[in-house]
Amino acid sequence: MIDYLTDIQPLESSLSDAEIAIHLGTRTAAPIDAPAARDALLESGSVVVDPATGNRIGPLIEHYSSLSDGQDKVLLAWFLNYVFGQGIAIETDQYPRSIQFAAVEGGLPAEIASAAAAVVIAAGGRPDAGTDAAAVDAVRQQWIVDEAARQAEEEAARQAEEQYQQDLETANAHAQQAQLLWNQNIAPLQDSQQPVTDPTVWQAALQAMADNWSN
Repeated sequence: MIDYLTDIQPLESSLSDAEIAIHLGTRTAAPIDAPAARDALLESGSVVVDPATGNRIGPLIEHYSSLSDGQDKVLLAWFLNYVFGQGIAIETDQYPRSIQFAAVEGGLPAEIASAAAAVVIAAGGRPDAGTDAAAVDAVRQQWIVDEAARQAEEEAARQAEEQYQQDLETANAHAQQAQLLWNQNIAPLQDSQQPVTDPTVWQAALQAMADNWSN
């Protein structure tokens, strides 16, 4: 699944949606394991290491030698040197290695293309193959909608919490005021050494509480 924040936003300041789509469509699910790629090339016979000289020969090397000087040749040279050197992983799940490896793969002769395909499959394949610019923008627009909804929900929660705190402060203030008025008007009657039996006295005390209540 394509994620806007992870897969699109970091690239959109420097790449067009069409370019981002090419990256997403050609990236592998995981980095290519360099030792596994080396084994695939050797086992398929695409590259043969001469045991006498240590030189690399075979169809892939012949293809490299046939290329004109330029970006394609430079990329294939880097790939071969990395795979047969001390390379650990080729980040074909990231830009720009995704597009670079796809360019190398796309230029391979049919007889060695299967080895490259096996390497891609071992890296999880290309889960977003076929992505176009419209799909990139659709992911972006959905994120905008989802983000607006998230922010609205967050704001509603913030306002609810703010209202709760205000209500709590108001309730506490009322409770404190009630306790103060009680202490001033009712408590003395309760604490009187002589029982207060006159209801009008109690009524007056209650009325005093009501009269002195302030909102």
